[in-house]
Parts: sequence; structure tokens; C-alpha cells
Amino acid sequence: MRLRFAPSPTGFLHIGNARTAILNHLIAKKHGATMVLRVEDTDMERSSRESEESILRDLKWLGIEWKEGPDVGGDFGPYRQSERFDIYREYSEKLLAEGKAYHCYCTQQELDDMRKASPETGSYEYSGRCRNLSDAEKKKFESEGRKPTIRFRVPDGETVAFDDGIKGRVVFQAENIGGDFIIVRSDGVPVYNYIVVIDDTLMNISHVIRGEDHLSNTPKQILIARALGLPVPEYAHLALVMGDDRKKLSKRHGITSVDMYRREGYLPEALLNYLAMLGWAAEGGEEILPVDQIVAQIEIGKLAKSAAVFDFQKLRWMNGNYIRSRSLGDIIALLVPYIKEAGFDTSGVDRAWLESVIALMRGYCEVLGDIGGLIGMIMADVNEPDEESDALMRQEHAVQIIREAHRLFGSEITAENFASELINKIKQVTGQKGKNLFHPVRALLTGRLKGPELDQALPLIGFERCRKRVEYAYGKYCN
Repeated sequence: MRLRFAPSPTGFLHIGNARTAILNHLIAKKHGATMVLRVEDTDMERSSRESEESILRDLKWLGIEWKEGPDVGGDFGPYRQSERFDIYREYSEKLLAEGKAYHCYCTQQELDDMRKASPETGSYEYSGRCRNLSDAEKKKFESEGRKPTIRFRVPDGETVAFDDGIKGRVVFQAENIGGDFIIVRSDGVPVYNYIVVIDDTLMNISHVIRGEDHLSNTPKQILIARALGLPVPEYAHLALVMGDDRKKLSKRHGITSVDMYRREGYLPEALLNYLAMLGWAAEGGEEILPVDQIVAQIEIGKLAKSAAVFDFQKLRWMNGNYIRSRSLGDIIALLVPYIKEAGFDTSGVDRAWLESVIALMRGYCEVLGDIGGLIGMIMADVNEPDEESDALMRQEHAVQIIREAHRLFGSEITAENFASELINKIKQVTGQKGKNLFHPVRALLTGRLKGPELDQALPLIGFERCRKRVEYAYGKYCN
């Protein structure tokens, strides 16, 4: 069993393509199959080596492994299509020699005119105008400077049927394919639908697992394989990933590139877990599963036929679970760059104190990047209150609490007793209790109304920071 993932390096790795790569990876691991990475870079204008490197980096970050590819080599390379043009040229000459393909000299303007003149009902189909040109006609077109494409001659009245590993029996009629289609452009660059057939054969690909947006390409590819006498792999077409409006997932729904998920602070194991579960369910209904358990249960035939909706909130929830389950040492190493990005230097702080801070604060992080908006509650000398806290501290009972806290820090409260005595002393003098006591104190000392319990947070914030925050609030709300 040999599978492949074949990205086009024209941008970042899309989350839908990442899901396809993940499912190929999991199925390969389940069956001990060989995973091949092939780079389909025949879009010469948009493809770049930088994009290829970005895609490979993101695949490796997700934990996806391949045994053959442009970076590791293998017995069936080259693994970039742009390096295989000589191979494709031999097959094109074979098709031309056998009359299964022909040169087409139609200009783009002529094709546009044909398309405009075609009936509005139904899709446009190439007329076959150049199917039977004489040598004289070809020479005339060439003398005009026309550079021909190569079109595949679609057999008349042929039926294309195959058993899809997910969708079951699929049948296409040749007359619904759209007429003879181009396999080599006028600049000599072959097109995807053509060369993918050759590559899959020469790389011994036995199973092709890909998105259902490729389903309509399959009959063309099978016809090419038949014409060349090549074997047809087993196909399985994955249902697409949709946004919550049931339209194909795009930037308008949210983050769509793996690179951005990595930068935001999603963990690779969480993203892999979530994407594997899009269109597949564990036997026991579990939603968080380690990869070895997913591998043990997953089967091509159990993947859903209908589209899966991408739930961004569910992914965040799942990622938060993974953050909390990681070892403290691991999570500190992952969070420190985000803490530094938020403007706090951790290089000189006590290690035990930092461990205590992160042990407390990671429970409030759904993505690693969340720490940037939370860490100030502990590490900032002065915490500018958020909008909700600011509105509360302007209320009369909160101002009373701020005044009393200011008095206490100037007299009765010390570094030894502030964490245990501050709230009780404020309560005794002001008579406030419940949320009228705790909410203003929390807003005063952390700048937020939500977060860790004060009895856990105050010892970490420390006496001196609390004193500075009270001084700041007193100056802002009491004068």
C-alpha cells in the first residue's frame, strides 16, 4: 500500500489540505504503508520554493511523516513535477502517435467566442474543431505563429465507473466531461489532470485519498490511464470542510492556514486530533484521543460522506485541554516566547516562581497566545484595568474600597500579611461583602474581573506590585 500527499506550493498550507495530509498519514500508519510527498509545482507563475519550504515545515510540525519526497529522496523521484517534464513528454508523444491526443491551434479569443456562442443551458464543451486537421492546415496555423496545445481525444460514448472508498460506486458518462480537454498548454507545460496519472503510476501509488473537489477530475484521469494502458489506483474522496454557513471554508470564516494556527499558539497534537475528527467519529464517542488510538480505530470506509463543519470554538476548547495536559516543563518552554512578546522579560526571574505562575495561568489559556493578555495580571507593575473593571471601579462602593486599600498599604498591611489579611481588613472597615467586595478588589489588584482566585494570585503578584497598583488606582479614581 502506497499513499501520497501532493500539495501545490502556491501559498500557505490550507487547513483543508492539512486534513487531507493528516488522514493519509493516519491511514498509512495504520496499514504500515509508504507515504509519499510529491510537490505539484506546474503553476510556474505562482509556485515558489519558499512556499514549498513553508508547507513542508507545517506538515512536519503537525507530526506528518513521509518516507519519500523532495527533501528525503526515494527510488521513484524526482518528487517535484517541474523536474519531470522529460518523462511527461514521452507519454504525450505516445498519445499523439496513437491518435489519442491531437494538437489544437485555437486561440484564446476563438475559444472565448465558442464559449459565448454555446447554449446557455448546460456547460460549455469544446467542439473538437481541431480533431482532424490536415497537415496543410496545421502548417498554415504554425506559419501564423500559433503555438498549439495538446488535447486528449475523449472516446465517444464511453462510461467511466469506479468504486470510491468513501462514496461507493460512482459513474460518469464521457459526454458529460466537457469535450476533448487540454493536457499540455501552448507553452509546453502539462496540466494537473494529465501528469498526476503518470506520476501515480510511476510512483506505484495504490490509494489516492483526496478532497471531493477532485471528484470531477477522476473520470478524466481514468480515461487518460486507459489510453496509456496504466493501472488505476483506488480512490477515496473526502467530504469538504465547510464554514458555519455551509459554504466551503475560507478566510471569511476565520484562520485557514496551518502557519497562522501555529503562530496563534495551537498545539500540533490538538490540531491533528481535531482535523482527524472532522468527518470521522471514534467508536466510543471520545473527542480527545492520542494519535495511536486514532490510528487503531480509523478506516477509510468509516469516513463521512457528508461535509463537516469547522467549529473554531471546539478547536479552541480541545487545544486548551492539550495545554493543560502537557507537562509543566514543556508548557513553560512553549509559553515563554508569548510572554516575551507581551513585553515581559523572564530571563532574570526565579524559576520556581515562574513555574508557579504558569501552573496557575495556563488553565485560562485555550491557545498559547492567550497568555499575552493574561500574564500582566501577575507580572505587570501597574495593570491598566480593562473596560469592565474600569466601569466598576468608578462606582461609589468600589471607590470606598480603593481608599481603604490605599490606607491599609500605608499602615497595617505588610509583605508578610497582605495576601492573608487585606480582604478581611477591607471588609471590616467598609462593610462590603460578596461580589460588592470581591469584584472591586479583584479589579483593583488584577485589572480584570475574571481570572485565577485571589488567594492563589496575590502571593505570586507580590506585595510591592500590589502596593503600586493600589497607588495607581487611588490616583486615578479617588482624586
